[in-house]
Amino acid sequence: MNVERWLKARKPSWESLDTLLKRIEKAGMHQLDRQELQELGRLYRSTSADLSRARALKLGQDVQVYLNNLVVKAHNQVYQTPRNRWAELGRFLWYTFPHLVRTKILYIAAAFVFAVAPGVMAYALTVHDPHFAQLEVAKGHPLVSEEMWSMIENKKMWTDSVQGYSQTASSMIATNNIRVAILAFVFGITFGFGTVFILFNNGLGIGTVLGLCNVNGMLDRLVAFMAPHGVLELTAIFISGGAGLLLGKSLLFPGRYKRLDAFKMVARDAGGLFGGCVPLLLVAGLIEGFISPRTDINSETKFAVSLATLVLLMLYLFAPRKNIEESVKSSNQN
Repeated sequence: MNVERWLKARKPSWESLDTLLKRIEKAGMHQLDRQELQELGRLYRSTSADLSRARALKLGQDVQVYLNNLVVKAHNQVYQTPRNRWAELGRFLWYTFPHLVRTKILYIAAAFVFAVAPGVMAYALTVHDPHFAQLEVAKGHPLVSEEMWSMIENKKMWTDSVQGYSQTASSMIATNNIRVAILAFVFGITFGFGTVFILFNNGLGIGTVLGLCNVNGMLDRLVAFMAPHGVLELTAIFISGGAGLLLGKSLLFPGRYKRLDAFKMVARDAGGLFGGCVPLLLVAGLIEGFISPRTDINSETKFAVSLATLVLLMLYLFAPRKNIEESVKSSNQN
């Protein structure tokens, strides 16, 4: 068989299917008339057969990836069932997100190292020489601002000012945390280097502040403030960083695929990792706004909240469970 002639003959059919699928994605299946629906089924079957032939002939990966994507999209439209947004969200949060965390744990662990290592280093350097906190990471921007430095020296917690304004503080804090997670995720498109920078810079800042508080006898107060929300907040940032590193790795080391194809293959999983972090950050923001800064709640209670969030988070992410769909099938069979 002449491969080039076959590709040239079949290409119009693939383009017709692609055009039809884009129409469906834009306007919905209900916009198609009966003839177009029949055409969709015919093109789906013929493209599926073409994909099998392309694999058998061991054609280039670009052709196979293109056909595979077409077939998957067409299959999802041809065999789609009525969508329940709430059920899909529940399935994602209950099964998909924890499953992604477990399967991509090495990337998350790498993000953890990129954030914690500079934090530990900054803490040690600041304890050894407090003036390390005045090191400028950018022109006119030291690791610890003059205002914060002054407050710590005067044994004052900057977090005290948010008490009494919990709703506003909660909203601002959640927004800031989501911003850090977004940057760690999105900067994966810089071949992962931007993600590493965000994680490194965030860890450096936290470690420096902890070290300066230790020097001034404020460490216990800061740790008590961070404990209730820190588990959820930092875990979400590590997971978002892992998603960014996953994107970066696909661009740096695409293997036998083109960079764009390798990127597309991991983009869904990376997006799922980041998406699952948003509820964690929102809950962390609520805790940070309503519980963490309150002076009428003792340290023991705050550490108890921290321990509870850790246990519940570990159970949520790592406890074995069945896919909701599998569970439903199993119960129906019984």
